[in-house]
Amino acid sequence: MKLDELLLKAKELIIAGKYNDADGILEPLKSEYPLSPEVARVWCSLAMRTGRTADVPAYAAKIYAHAQGDFHKAHWAHVLGTASFILLDLSTAHAHFTYALNHLMALAKSGKIPPQKEQVKSGQADMNVFASGEAEKLLWRTCAELARQDIPVFPFAGTLLGLIRNGCLLDFDKDLDIAVQMEFWDTCCAALERAGWARAPMRIEYANYRDYVHPGLGITLDVCGLQARGKQIVGGFALPGYPDEYQRVSVFPKFDLTQRDTDYGTAWFPRQPERILTAFYGDWRTPNPNWDTVISACNLENFTQLVRCYAYHRLIQRWLLGDLAKAWCYAHQIVMKDPDDVLALRSRQWMERAMTRLNREIPVWPKNRQQKRVYTRMVADLFHEGHVSFLRAARALGTHLTVCVVSDERVVENKGKLPVMKQAERAVVVAACKYVDAVMTETPASVTPEFMQQNGFDTYTFACASEQERRDKYKLCETLPPEMIQELTYTPGISTSELVVRILSGVGSKEAETKRE
Repeated sequence: MKLDELLLKAKELIIAGKYNDADGILEPLKSEYPLSPEVARVWCSLAMRTGRTADVPAYAAKIYAHAQGDFHKAHWAHVLGTASFILLDLSTAHAHFTYALNHLMALAKSGKIPPQKEQVKSGQADMNVFASGEAEKLLWRTCAELARQDIPVFPFAGTLLGLIRNGCLLDFDKDLDIAVQMEFWDTCCAALERAGWARAPMRIEYANYRDYVHPGLGITLDVCGLQARGKQIVGGFALPGYPDEYQRVSVFPKFDLTQRDTDYGTAWFPRQPERILTAFYGDWRTPNPNWDTVISACNLENFTQLVRCYAYHRLIQRWLLGDLAKAWCYAHQIVMKDPDDVLALRSRQWMERAMTRLNREIPVWPKNRQQKRVYTRMVADLFHEGHVSFLRAARALGTHLTVCVVSDERVVENKGKLPVMKQAERAVVVAACKYVDAVMTETPASVTPEFMQQNGFDTYTFACASEQERRDKYKLCETLPPEMIQELTYTPGISTSELVVRILSGVGSKEAETKRE
């Protein structure tokens, strides 16, 4: 067989997971063609998949030395950087990634860019599974199974984002994310493997992060370990025994878990999901398909050498593929984390020049608005125009509005009579209002600083139909600082009581219309 046919066969074997058979083809070729970049490319790819990364740098360095042109030099510098990264030699990885970016910028200065390659969408089937809802079924089936074994796993990261923001998993997602406390880590991982999840090999083995693959659907499950640290919860990528620059620490405010009924049984879920999402994404309600949580998470304790190497690796990878828009986004994310990173700044500038020359659109990065969460309490009986006006004004006070629909018993205490609609009925109607982001039904009557802090609320708002109601409402929030309280104007001319009078007087009936005439 010819060289190109043998290499094609080796690639097919690698894709099929038949690494020994691929190695049987590549080892003789490596000896016969010691400076062939084509052979080296496939051999290095196999070596980094099969625990032989340590053999890559010496081989790749020879190919780099003989490579011609900035594009090929950039490719092999990237291979050297990736191998050093996997071997956790971060200073050497950083140096090689720097060489790769300098070669790519030199290429851009000469007016050239790598040819844009079509991305092979190997995850197309997975994407269909996410869009169809099969992935979400698998999520809840897995969470419920572990809950039955007293393992409190819960949706996390992008999976949680989709469930809260979209009401379902993100249809463009590529994996499921769950989290568990580190005290349950070993038990959780063992339970997943008993349930049929296959542990996926990772190029860097972290103490608190692991990948699994579902053998039937091919979906990847990312398991994240969390642990308490004082008044905070921390996660990320932990490498025990390595210095701080080798860690990726993400910090969350304390949050609680609650149980949720699913079609597969009871599962655990964050009681305050917005706390987690705000920590991760900041303005999590504004979609950003170019966001990379590993690099851009708002709650990174430090932009360490480990995170920077991840960012450089992905930036160069996209640039080599000719995907300037995605590469620009990685350069931009680095600059947002470290405005003094000259290498990322210069890379972004040269990509912008190239995109302008090629009439390609430069990406627009969404502005990350600071979250301001608003809380209010209301009866919302016989939901009407006045309620809508109030909720519209309340939502305008911030970026998120949570409404407590008070209980029937509380209404009787305040007004001496039951509401027309039951609490569950009123809650459904309020939840359907486009100005409302979340509905609660069980909250204390008094609004205290502790309650506001526990739920992440910044502002408490209400409207008053009378002076007596104003005194009562201010009494219930008397411990809040004045800056947390916002009284809104009551909408005149419409009320639930007025609607009840209309109904009792027969307004809308033929008899009433006849009398009116």
